[in-house]
Amino acid sequence: MERMNTRSHDSDHCIVTWDRVIIQVWRFATTREAIADLELISRAFIAEQRTRKICSVSIVEHTSPPPGELVRGHLSRFYRELAPSVHEAVIVPEGGGFRAAMVRGVGVALSTLAPRSLSFKFADSVRSAADVVGPHLSPTAGGAMALEAAIEEARTLAGVTERR
Repeated sequence: MERMNTRSHDSDHCIVTWDRVIIQVWRFATTREAIADLELISRAFIAEQRTRKICSVSIVEHTSPPPGELVRGHLSRFYRELAPSVHEAVIVPEGGGFRAAMVRGVGVALSTLAPRSLSFKFADSVRSAADVVGPHLSPTAGGAMALEAAIEEARTLAGVTERR
């Protein structure tokens, strides 16, 4: 089974890598600095994978406000540049119906600015996200259930105590 590698962690977000997956947990404000950090981590992670594509799983906690216009611009540029190296980009919006719709709206806006080869998928749960990414994991990773456990470990590291 693969080991989780913590790449960045502060009170607003947590970025870890596990197998061929970069896992992001966004708890509070998404800042330009956090996106710059994500860019550096992603580029290094992609280089480590050599020719294998990666997957991205973003958990947007119910406490995370929508990113401002400037940050959305940086996010769309980041995902545009990342697209050739990504199999799947999955977003899990936490919170109720209105909250999930707002997160989906931001994701759809980012998707329209990213190339067609990278469309975000939205999952209603961590389990659903793990099921989407599961087929792209290495044979020794332990499958979707092991990815789900890694995501939950990242959420715990990020300080998430309430699962929605």
